[in-house]
Amino acid sequence: MRVVLLSTYELGHQPLGLARPAAQLIQDQHEVVCADLSVEKLPEEAVHGADLVGISVPMHTATRLGVRLAERVRALNPHAHVCFYGLYASLNAESLLGRHADSVIGGEYETPLRDLVRALAAAAGQPSLVTTPGPVGVATAHGDIGSPFLGRQVFALPRRDLLPALDRYAHLDDGHGRQKLAGYVEASRGCAHRCLHCPITPVYSGRLRIVQADVVIEDVRQLVRLGAEHITFGDPDFFNGVKHSLRIVEALHQEYPGLTYDATIKVEHLLEHRALLSRLKDTGCVFIVSAVEAVDDTILGHLEKGHTAAHVEAALDLVTAAGLVMRPTFVAFTPWTTLEGYWQLLAFIERRRLIRHVEPVQLAIRLLVPRGSSLIGTTAMDAYLGAFDETTLTYTWRHPDPRMDELQVRMAGLVEEAARAGDDAVGTFSRIKSLAKTQSSRFKPQRGVVERPRNALRASRVRPSLASGVPRLTEPWFC
Repeated sequence: MRVVLLSTYELGHQPLGLARPAAQLIQDQHEVVCADLSVEKLPEEAVHGADLVGISVPMHTATRLGVRLAERVRALNPHAHVCFYGLYASLNAESLLGRHADSVIGGEYETPLRDLVRALAAAAGQPSLVTTPGPVGVATAHGDIGSPFLGRQVFALPRRDLLPALDRYAHLDDGHGRQKLAGYVEASRGCAHRCLHCPITPVYSGRLRIVQADVVIEDVRQLVRLGAEHITFGDPDFFNGVKHSLRIVEALHQEYPGLTYDATIKVEHLLEHRALLSRLKDTGCVFIVSAVEAVDDTILGHLEKGHTAAHVEAALDLVTAAGLVMRPTFVAFTPWTTLEGYWQLLAFIERRRLIRHVEPVQLAIRLLVPRGSSLIGTTAMDAYLGAFDETTLTYTWRHPDPRMDELQVRMAGLVEEAARAGDDAVGTFSRIKSLAKTQSSRFKPQRGVVERPRNALRASRVRPSLASGVPRLTEPWFC
């Protein structure tokens, strides 16, 4: 079988969604071509001769781009079987199947994709597989969409040699004028938690799947051979399998003492495992990404985040005391975000000296409600939920205060313009404050709503440090 695996958007790192399944398919003696269209051109000749074209969709943006890509693939090769696979594939099965895809695979996609290719190879010269139910975990247009495959797998070593070089992707900026090549791995997938806005929740339903430690360590070894001096652990939460994760970083530190890394950890896990933060520091961790989302307890409650604003403050203190840097992420605009609340978020960032820690795009992000979202059906969300938009692959929602929807649109334009101009975080934050102030002054407060944005910012008397020293990845759009 001739297989082409394509990626459209991976937030500045090599696409594991291509390298992992490619390794298994090559073991089965299939011919595999991989292409990351965020940094290279579509291999039209390979697509033209492909039996199956797989489109990796780990994110919402990748799915929207994947729909357009599928149209190009169909034009080049109308006979190829087109499969969307990854976290967002099963979420969007109803929109993808028949129109854009012959099959979709969510959850733990490597084994079902391998089984799909085997089934297609066995059916060569016979009626297409799309007219019959596919293998377990494979949804087809003529079969039951079913549930994503969540079985445990033995992972193969990813085929990094099929991907573009590391220097095509985000680097680590150590905050002191040096950049390092960065590699990306995952020690686990899924999540033991069920935050309602997270796309992992409706797919994995609180389940965690571990990638074998020897595979992760060997993958890091091959990344180091390719020049990586820093590793991003892309696990949804690095402390979901805390013993597993620590074994990996301690083994890597012993083998590569100068290798640094970053990881994503929930606020509640930072509090629960506070005694382990020093071990992260000692093994080369330079920053922690944490999905704070909001510093308003009402919003955090609606999202079922599992932490409060006070917990965020405590986690920041612990991370700082351990000599680490926290890079919080936010969903700045939700149906429950007030104008005063937005100002309070800015005040929090300023007071905690986080301006250089927060990517400006985080202050423009609007709550995404994809098909299958666990927010759907909740009392808090349903009051604002509109129709599903097949173009954007999201449910629409309107804020009860029109100023907030307008502010979000203008903020998104501001941060995009600032990123293209290469503005730094401090300058962009100043522009964000100015825009928020302008927006608040254009409207009289709604009846019954008390707004004190100027007082909120005046309460923050700490000037942001203009010194460097805050490590970050050079891809500014991660969230």
